[in-house]
Amino acid sequence: MLMFRNIVTAFLMWNDQMLLIERSQDKEIAPGIWFGVGGHMEHEEINDPYGAVYREIFEETGLDTSKIQEIELKYIVYNRVDDKEIVVNHIFFGEVSAPYVVPNHEGVLHWIGMDSALEKISHPVVLKVLNHYMRDRREDILLGVLDWEEPYVWWYPI
Repeated sequence: MLMFRNIVTAFLMWNDQMLLIERSQDKEIAPGIWFGVGGHMEHEEINDPYGAVYREIFEETGLDTSKIQEIELKYIVYNRVDDKEIVVNHIFFGEVSAPYVVPNHEGVLHWIGMDSALEKISHPVVLKVLNHYMRDRREDILLGVLDWEEPYVWWYPI
């Protein structure tokens, strides 16, 4: 049976810097990889990705909604992992009013210059999204489907 793993990812900015998390080496999923903050959507959040991303941001950074100036869903990317799972990643971009974050159990948080952020990212989906966002900051939401053979993302406005 094919399962769907629904996740949210947030890339937060402050003064031309982006917040990334360097995931702990002991994590089962993506150990040591650099990402935006985020994680799995809870069952009750499946129809509320904004609720999920606010929860994940708070859990991983300590930033609550009063510190988030704006946040927008910009990408939904489908990524088939194997014969059993499709990952659906709801990717947000936002601005925060202050860079103060708290340590967490997921990894180490880093504020990094926008250009340097691309050098830290190795996951093909995240890298494609960040490259696209920095090149073409559209107003609409884009649906992406990852082709692992290239790797290439097919973008569709929704």
